[in-house]
Amino acid sequence: MNRNKEFLVGAVIILAIVVAVGGTLLLQGTNFGRATTTVEVLLESVGQLSEGNPVTYRGVRIGQTASIDVEPGGSAVRVTLLLTEEMSLPADAGVVLGPESLFGDWQAEIVSRSRFPRFAFFDVPPGTRPLSDEAVGVVGGYALPEITRLTASAEQISVNLADLTARMELAFNQETADNLARAIDNIEAITQEVRSLVQQQSIVAASITASADSALNEVELAAHAARRSLDRVEAFVENARFDSIIDNVRIASEGIRIITAGLADPESGLASTLERADSAFVRIDRITARLEAGEGSLGRLLLDTTFALRAEEVLLSFDLLLKDVRENPHRYVRLSIF
Repeated sequence: MNRNKEFLVGAVIILAIVVAVGGTLLLQGTNFGRATTTVEVLLESVGQLSEGNPVTYRGVRIGQTASIDVEPGGSAVRVTLLLTEEMSLPADAGVVLGPESLFGDWQAEIVSRSRFPRFAFFDVPPGTRPLSDEAVGVVGGYALPEITRLTASAEQISVNLADLTARMELAFNQETADNLARAIDNIEAITQEVRSLVQQQSIVAASITASADSALNEVELAAHAARRSLDRVEAFVENARFDSIIDNVRIASEGIRIITAGLADPESGLASTLERADSAFVRIDRITARLEAGEGSLGRLLLDTTFALRAEEVLLSFDLLLKDVRENPHRYVRLSIF
């Protein structure tokens, strides 16, 4: 009876150990004979990633982190990912290391680099080969900043903000505020002047536009008038009888030639006419000389101002008489029928 109890207790303990080991292996991603794929990743740092952390693709766990080693020379860190499923990587495959949850666990996520253009993925040199013969390739990775780095960055930002605030307090004092207020007033005054200038220029531009429109209208009217004139000239040219015009011009030219020949002929009456004209000019010259000498009434009128004044007075009196006759005819004409 005691042996049966001991056997039962031993079997329970062994089963518990097997379940614990199996669960641990299962949680660690042990393959249990399934096919695996190895991928190597080069990064500048791995943050808080450690061996055994999960590997995911599109949110699905497909493997675990097998090893983390520093490259010779310390230029990068090589992480080996053990995938429990056979899969083909994207053409632009990359690996992003980041927190898996809020409790500090990290994971490696296989992504397409085109989805994260701002991430500085590690540039794998061309021709780089994986260290393991089982690895399908080497891809570049990027580790998200961990909380300590974010805290340090936030602290640096706060220090910069404090420094900037101190400088702002030093630069922006009451005098600066007054200067800024005056500058705003000056800008407002300049704005008013610019607005007034723009309005004046708008009026001038409107006037110029109106003048230009008027000038264009006048030009258009002149063009229409010129067109009508050209049409009339064209009609005249088409309807004119040039033969008759040329004959008339020939006849007129013949008449002018005959007149010219007659004037040039010494036997014609032109010579006697010129002699009579010369004699008339001589007489006119003598009469002019007598007038200038004061001979005769007309000569006295030209030389004697008294005579001229008297003649003017006589004409004025005669004018007054005619005016009075028109205004008072009964004084000079009396008509009596009976």
